[in-house]
Amino acid sequence: MIVEVYKSKVSGSIKPPPSKSYLHRSIICAALSKGTSVIKNIIYSSDINASLSAFENLGVSIKRTDNSVEITSKGLLHLEQDKVVNCNESGSTIRFLIPIFSNSYNTYFKGKSGLMRRPFTIYEDIFRAQNLTFEQNDDTILTKGQISPGNYKVKGDVSSQFISGLLFVLPTLSGDSTIEIIGKLESSMYVDITVQILKMFGIIVDFSENKFTVKGNQKYISTTVTTEIDYSQSAFYAVLGIINNNIQISDFSSYSLQPDRNIINIVKSMSGLVKTQKNSVEFCKSNTKGTVIDVSQCPDIAPILGLLAACSAGETNIINARRLIIKESNRLLSTYETLKSLGVEVYMAEDSLRIIGTKTIKGNSCSSFNDHRIVMTLAIAGTVCDSKVVINNAEAVNKSYPHFFKDLQSLGAIVKYK
Repeated sequence: MIVEVYKSKVSGSIKPPPSKSYLHRSIICAALSKGTSVIKNIIYSSDINASLSAFENLGVSIKRTDNSVEITSKGLLHLEQDKVVNCNESGSTIRFLIPIFSNSYNTYFKGKSGLMRRPFTIYEDIFRAQNLTFEQNDDTILTKGQISPGNYKVKGDVSSQFISGLLFVLPTLSGDSTIEIIGKLESSMYVDITVQILKMFGIIVDFSENKFTVKGNQKYISTTVTTEIDYSQSAFYAVLGIINNNIQISDFSSYSLQPDRNIINIVKSMSGLVKTQKNSVEFCKSNTKGTVIDVSQCPDIAPILGLLAACSAGETNIINARRLIIKESNRLLSTYETLKSLGVEVYMAEDSLRIIGTKTIKGNSCSSFNDHRIVMTLAIAGTVCDSKVVINNAEAVNKSYPHFFKDLQSLGAIVKYK
């Protein structure tokens, strides 16, 4: 799909989609609970459908409605034959499910090639240390054998999703376990979200002195949860409001555990005007200034922060961006290439971007790099560029936000499809 976005003045209020991070975790906890759970406020993006389909493949009942999903399960999952789990492009799905689906039968995790190029060394080391099967090739990961309770050591500078994956399964095992974090835990707040949702489903995990303590023989309890909005998606509208015209985001809470809520502090640090109310926040058109932005805890919003930097006076340095390399695209490189294609002066180092602000962003025909966050960044840029922005392979946005362009149009953006 090719989408063209034209310079246009936007305004209004928007409610971003529900948090993908919360949805993945709630789906897993519901599928591990005996009985029926209801997850309210849902969006059926390709990533979320990957997680739902994985459990359907194991016999979990999934009833979808427009605004909620009902999940009925017998509780702990026991595979009775070899299974194939299609994770599509969802890193959360595969990283969360590998330890959960470890069992005495073969489980074949499949996905698009980009997904299989992501690192899985932490799980590979765990499986091999316990004499279990873990075999990875270009399009499949094969696992066989049930991981055991024990004392795990995990490096903190890789994806926090590995820690969450272990936290989902360890409480269900017959003995107690610990997970010791080696070094600084990056994206730590995503693990906080995991612990928060586990608690909603009756699972208790303790954390102290860089170590998680997990009691065994716990049982998930079915419940009803309502998903909060996605703050990584909110960041696109926040930047739209700052560089284009005032945008109000509803259901925006400063109490969320999502690390991307830090968009408020980042915008303020760049002299952006933010008006907070009880249940919403308004990002107002502002003359922003360059600064230093550490994205180690919020890597998902780095591309749109790159655009904000391009529209800000002076120089902005986006630092500690190493983990961008292992996203849907090499997002450090794709953000660099995207900004360059729009005529922005930008320099890339091993784990950082240096961006020189400009008064004029140029339109161009641009690659999406098959990355949903690059698609959305280009779309926001299109509303302020001096000529249209053509986004090739724009369907990549379906990974997390299928109705993004419709929502953008509702604010007054001029969008055409080819």
